Amino acid sequence: MTQSLTRVDRPDGAVELHIVVHGDPDRIGAVIGEALGALEPAPEPALRIDTTSRRVRSDGAEIEFTRLEYELLLFLARHPGRVFDRAALTEHVWRLPGPSRGRTIDVHVRKLRSKIDRFSITTVRGVGYRFDGRADIT
Repeated sequence: MTQSLTRVDRPDGAVELHIVVHGDPDRIGAVIGEALGALEPAPEPALRIDTTSRRVRSDGAEIEFTRLEYELLLFLARHPGRVFDRAALTEHVWRLPGPSRGRTIDVHVRKLRSKIDRFSITTVRGVGYRFDGRADIT
């Protein structure tokens, strides 16, 4: 069955758009819905890191971090999806050469997970840690 849609008003009523469409009304609605869905803005990242003020917000709430927790989170968030072993994190975050410092990294990761979405930092067994979350770093 073919029907014509001859007038569509914008919700605010400020401007009228006149169109003529021939085709299945359900299909037309689906196409319009898909087009409008594509225009929706991307969801805001759950984590915002402000490097100037050294503040971190998660879903609008400010979260307090120690200096090393902040540095670890910032380092991982700047390299999303990349796995770092303990030695690399010790070198880049703690700025200490050589092997990792026992379970220090593990303790800091556990503290980070308790303060932010615990699934943002993934343990890659036998390798290290990876940041899988989304963060807006400014």
